[in-house]
Amino acid sequence: MYNDGVGADEASRTAGRPRDPGVETAILAAVQDLLVEDGYDGMTIAAVAERARCGRSAIYRRWETKAELVVAAVRALQVSTEVPDTGTLRGDLLAAALHFADPDERTATVLAGILSEIGRDAELRAVAYRVIGGPPVAALTTVIERWRDRGEVRPDAPVALVAGIVPTAAFGSVSLRRRALDPDAVTQLVDEVVLPALR
Repeated sequence: MYNDGVGADEASRTAGRPRDPGVETAILAAVQDLLVEDGYDGMTIAAVAERARCGRSAIYRRWETKAELVVAAVRALQVSTEVPDTGTLRGDLLAAALHFADPDERTATVLAGILSEIGRDAELRAVAYRVIGGPPVAALTTVIERWRDRGEVRPDAPVALVAGIVPTAAFGSVSLRRRALDPDAVTQLVDEVVLPALR
């Protein structure tokens, strides 16, 4: 657990208060701003508390580690991942893969701020994959397995490998160019790489 100087007395005094959703929103927005301005290493809990105009104990009650706080801030910018069922293999793949085509530059910039640290921080890497990377990959995996059961995907298709193609390209784009994949690029990946690999 990280500690920026909050004492046990302060934490215990505030433990029984109901959580204000407005405070949480302000904290996550502050984290996003500071990731853009200072990067992961430069962002401190003290700075987040000051920017969000809250006590540090309000942060500690919600997130136990800096990694969890940062990943929550990134997740707050993303559209929730659902498993589509459009009626066709291509339609489902596109619907799931277009999760990675986010035109919002702020989202890409904030995400880039943590991707650069993932190789050096095992905890951040684990939390980021579980919360950010894992769900959309799981959605693509579910789509492929569903259509394999329906006979549209060859039985020996490398499901895990294929499900990771678009996410890998997307995170590479964010890391290297600080922007998400274009929808046209996602469609091209599905049509020219993913679908041929599955059939």
